[in-house]
Amino acid sequence: MAFLLRALSVAGAAVVLTACATTPPPAVTVAPSAGPASTETATPTPSGSASPVPSTDASVPADSVVLGPKGVSGTDFGAAEAQVVALLTDKAGKADESYTGPVCELDDATPYGRQLQYGQTMFLFQSKAKGSKASPRTFTGWSSDLDAPLNKSLKLADGYPANPSFAALKTAFPAGKQSTIHLGDSSVHVFRTPEGIWYRGATKKAPDTVGAGPMGTCE
Repeated sequence: MAFLLRALSVAGAAVVLTACATTPPPAVTVAPSAGPASTETATPTPSGSASPVPSTDASVPADSVVLGPKGVSGTDFGAAEAQVVALLTDKAGKADESYTGPVCELDDATPYGRQLQYGQTMFLFQSKAKGSKASPRTFTGWSSDLDAPLNKSLKLADGYPANPSFAALKTAFPAGKQSTIHLGDSSVHVFRTPEGIWYRGATKKAPDTVGAGPMGTCE
């Protein structure tokens, strides 16, 4: 289960969010370029894509929560936590797990965060810097492991493949950018689509995580 609150297995950096009664998965991430505010609908069509690959099938409910480049189901990053939690609860039910605590305990100015987990998919909410448990939080990102099917009430936005290789992503999104992030003695490979969805992996062959929103480091 990879997310902003989970350490990449290849990374040497440490992290973060303390759970209520349970220690949450730590996080290691790197921030992609921020995009302008969006008013897009729930199912964006990737621009610069040679041949978008369908990521869903007829068995996925029509009212599923759509994981998109700028948020979920038309609700953009920056929305109030309560608004997004209400959306998720209405369409996907209660989260399987919930963690709250400082986003990076190694940073004195760290935001205070909350992570909701639905199967292998995580939704992250953060306060402003130097936040506390009582600080208001906003929706800042989502991330999902690619080694297991999505929760039946969730789906990737149309055109984004669920099990691609990095080579296939380059073909499907010719305007996308691939980079290698060096973390100590390890490296993480990231492919960013023009719209904002990113794919991340420990090897150059294929990603193991897909997500959107910033990936911040804690080290």
